[in-house]
Amino acid sequence: MRENATAFIPFNNRSFINPHRFPWHWAWRMKGVLLVSMLVVLACCGSESEQSSKAVAANEQPSVLLESVRIGNRSVQFYIDLGVDSAVLGFSVENDAGQRRYFPLFGSTYRGIPSVALDVFVSNSQEEMWVLSSWPGYEILAYHRMDTDQCITRYGEINSFDKPMPKILGGGTGVKLFPEMDVKKLSKVATFKYDGKSPNGANIR
Repeated sequence: MRENATAFIPFNNRSFINPHRFPWHWAWRMKGVLLVSMLVVLACCGSESEQSSKAVAANEQPSVLLESVRIGNRSVQFYIDLGVDSAVLGFSVENDAGQRRYFPLFGSTYRGIPSVALDVFVSNSQEEMWVLSSWPGYEILAYHRMDTDQCITRYGEINSFDKPMPKILGGGTGVKLFPEMDVKKLSKVATFKYDGKSPNGANIR
């Protein structure tokens, strides 16, 4: 007989561990108790994990939601995220897993974004998106092909981030030109403005 089989049984009850003498109904009852205990533990762990994931998700919400645009089967949200002494203008797209991936377009070293008007254009196939701004010298802010994790910005070609404001913004891979815009093959799907204070219709968190 294995030693660990009697580790938690009093000495005067060791004989009940003998598999030839152990009643089957007691075995099934013990299995049932163990199963219920395991389900309770898993439920508690799952609840704590769900609460933790919800807390993390809440912390990753941007400070201001400017506009939400539907392109193909994707929801694209434009946002501003405010830090202690910095700010980021960007957009986010849902991936196949339903997670939001963030693409910063413009960053400032103070807690604010200058007033700007943004125009969003998409191709007729709904596969490509251009973001234009009213800032001189920054007429084209971004080019993004839907269903990819890359975006061409003023920082070069960047991969998405899992948070609205990354720790380091810049260092994109290579210097890539924005694809030429053929107006005949594009449609403007959104135009919205940010006045630097309270965006029209924006959801401020």
